Amino acid sequence: MRKRAIRILLILFCGSVLFFFNLGGWDLWNPDEPRYAQIAKEMLKKGNFIIPHLNGEVYYDKPPLFFALIALSYKLIGEINSFSARLPSAFFGLLTLILVFYFGKKLKNETTGVISALVLATSFQFFWLSRRANIDATLVFFTTLSIFSFYVGASSQKRRWVLYLIGYSSMALGFFAKLQPALVVPFLAIVPYFVWKRGIRFIFDKSHIPGILVFLSLIFWWILITLQMQGTDYLKGLLWEKSASTFLESSGHNRPIYYYLYNFPLQFLPWTFLWVSSVIFFIQKKDTNGIFLLGWFWLVFVFFSLAEAKRGLYLLPIFPAASLMVGHFLEEIKEEDKLVEYPFFALGLLFLLFAVGAPIAGIYGKKFFSQATFVGIMFAVIGGIGGVLIFLSKNKFKRFGIIAVCCVIMYFLCCWKVFPSVNHYKSYKPFCEKIMEVY
Repeated sequence: MRKRAIRILLILFCGSVLFFFNLGGWDLWNPDEPRYAQIAKEMLKKGNFIIPHLNGEVYYDKPPLFFALIALSYKLIGEINSFSARLPSAFFGLLTLILVFYFGKKLKNETTGVISALVLATSFQFFWLSRRANIDATLVFFTTLSIFSFYVGASSQKRRWVLYLIGYSSMALGFFAKLQPALVVPFLAIVPYFVWKRGIRFIFDKSHIPGILVFLSLIFWWILITLQMQGTDYLKGLLWEKSASTFLESSGHNRPIYYYLYNFPLQFLPWTFLWVSSVIFFIQKKDTNGIFLLGWFWLVFVFFSLAEAKRGLYLLPIFPAASLMVGHFLEEIKEEDKLVEYPFFALGLLFLLFAVGAPIAGIYGKKFFSQATFVGIMFAVIGGIGGVLIFLSKNKFKRFGIIAVCCVIMYFLCCWKVFPSVNHYKSYKPFCEKIMEVY
């Protein structure tokens, strides 16, 4: 019990540093942050937490939950600023780390849980989106909670309906945050696997009934209230024109079907090499946990790849699956296996190359922000020490720890020096202030 508390505290500490340090240290950046923050501001001002508005007009793109959470954050903090706008994302990002820890514990043991949580925390895209006023970190918490609840429930004999109830409730809350992905992701992760494992009786289990009733009730009352407040136009615009239709139409984010094949490996750095090995390992081993994680990842990956509209952040719901794959793989793989040797060799080499390139980038970056040289030198030192230690160590867990610590330090530097320094290139606040002076 004491060891578990220490592990959870470690995850909370790393997550807090990564997601909360200097969270309001720079302005809200396009494309989404200023818009979402303004919607929440108008929501708070109007007292209408059901129908979002932007510049006084009905906002059809997204449902209300995330904006209501930002509005609540404004109320709790007592100020409307970049920190309070980003707080919900950081909070749910941290909760997702704890959830992944318990998921890893359920799949294998607590070591798997700790590794998986730290992999998720230090994967670049999850770190980045947990610090932005974007919906996706919040969505990922609800989809992961739903999948975890169904997975544990299906493996339990007692009070299964309670866990299924949590799963369906999480789907409903996720739906109020970002609509269809909150339904599709848990469905693809859970239903094919358990139908394959247990047959059609999984679907007709009576334990689903209370959860389904609660889910349908929540959706029904939301639809009823929105119809009374805004009529059919809002629901038509929200549920079809601005969401479901994007599966068939690009809506300005048109990319080829193979887009995620090169986008995901970049977003999941630095753990991409180990993730590739984990895919090979689980295909070869064919154990049930590996099949579950492979199904969760690849079925959702293919679904989003088939959609016309593609953005890197759309894939965030599969990051917990990828992290659990890496954690489970590192716990199971033998020390001397080439599947673990090769990725650590590649990571050591990557760190050393980073150490060489960082000072050069710092010199050229000095014209953009004054502390670029200092940051470049610091990155070089961290990358150099990390790369050398990776090559010197032969223990897979020590190597993992070296990489994780280096990532935490480098991300800390980004939040401390880099992001605030480039703020004047990214922020529209000075321009808006001048416009307000004129008008």
